[in-house]
Amino acid sequence: MQDEIELKLAVENIQIEQFASILAQFNVIAHQKAFLANTYYDTADGYFTRHKMGLRVRQKGDDYTLTLKTDGKVSGGLHVRPEYNVALPNAEPNLAALTEHYELSLEITAPLNPIFSTDFERHMWLIQTTPTSQIEVAVDVGKVIAGEKQQAISEIEFEIKEGGLAPFFAFVADFLNHYQGNVHFYSMSKAKRGYQLAQGLIPKASDWIERWRGFLHTEKYAKKTSEKLTALLHYEQALIEETLALGADHFATDFIKTVERVGAFFNLAHYYDDNKNLLETALNEQLAANHHYALENVLTALTEANAQFLAQIREIIRLHSETKDNGLAMRKLFDLIQTPQYAQRMLHLVTLTLGEE
Repeated sequence: MQDEIELKLAVENIQIEQFASILAQFNVIAHQKAFLANTYYDTADGYFTRHKMGLRVRQKGDDYTLTLKTDGKVSGGLHVRPEYNVALPNAEPNLAALTEHYELSLEITAPLNPIFSTDFERHMWLIQTTPTSQIEVAVDVGKVIAGEKQQAISEIEFEIKEGGLAPFFAFVADFLNHYQGNVHFYSMSKAKRGYQLAQGLIPKASDWIERWRGFLHTEKYAKKTSEKLTALLHYEQALIEETLALGADHFATDFIKTVERVGAFFNLAHYYDDNKNLLETALNEQLAANHHYALENVLTALTEANAQFLAQIREIIRLHSETKDNGLAMRKLFDLIQTPQYAQRMLHLVTLTLGEE
């Protein structure tokens, strides 16, 4: 068993040549391309779904691997998940081989059924960032398939192969400085997307005024600044992903929906402006606990980024108020939250929410 630690980015119109050009500026020690065919299994009563686990058989060439991904933690786009792997002779999901190898106790007697698949081409680069740190960068392009339903896969994953979180974050920050194009951190795994597609679930708009009240309740009783910042980050990540999942058309004909959605982002930006000591206090908590993973300029970078965030949201509000053009306002918002600079800001926030590795 090992912990998988990775950051996931959703991107549009992936250009492999652009990635190769960016990564050529780093110390690439290996590069390969492979087609990965993945089938996820569950019982008829959804045992793995109910326990927030995923059971997958992956085929890579003539090799087959059975993987059990257990419930983990997601902070922004940072995924930390314990997982178990065992080699198989074929595509049959031999669960007994995995449970016996790791001495796991799973109360399963029902047969396993294929639920969905994720098939994609993966380009992988292994980067030596320091003498003791290696990071794998993977670009995945393909599809999630559940029966006749499909969704596109277009992602970048950064995964720690050797070393700690500090050089990992430094590398991702450096990468974002070079990247151009629409991008945002993504908390949803391919497996979760597959389960939702198989179940026919569609994005629904949340009551973000009520969810903001929930954050303020958490803030009131939080014992550490990092707890406040973590709750704030989870709120923002969920808001970003739901907004993009709903799409601009959802808001185009409804003035109130647009006002409420832009207002949810304004609440975030204004909160950071009203609580300027929040970030420094969170950093000091990390330093006192000797668990510090942020870049040296994190406070300056975040202060400037939050000020720009507030100014841009205010400009969108002004534009919407004057033009009453919902589509224009939402396009401006979509553009803002998918810039590499916005992703850089989110990355800095992630580094300030972490405790022990």
